[in-house]
Amino acid sequence: MGFTDPFFTSLSFLTGLFISTMSGTLVALTLLLSPNDSKADLVVVVSFIALGFGAATMRVTFGAVQAYFTEIVSNLL
Repeated sequence: MGFTDPFFTSLSFLTGLFISTMSGTLVALTLLLSPNDSKADLVVVVSFIALGFGAATMRVTFGAVQAYFTEIVSNLL
C-alpha cells in the first residue's frame, strides 16, 4: 500500500499510537481499580477494540513513515 503524503501518513501513525496508548492505559486502570464491576467489563471490551484499531493503523502506516524518516535522515547526513 503506497502512501504519497508524508504528513498525512505521519499524523495517521501518531493518531494510532495515541489511540493505542490511551486505550491500553484505560484497560490497565479499569482492571486495577474495579475488576468486578459489570460496567468495567464493557469498558475493557471497548478499550481492547480501540487498541486493535490503533495498532492496525500503526501497522498500515509504519512502512511509509519509516521510509519517510529514513529519507529525511539520509538527506541530512
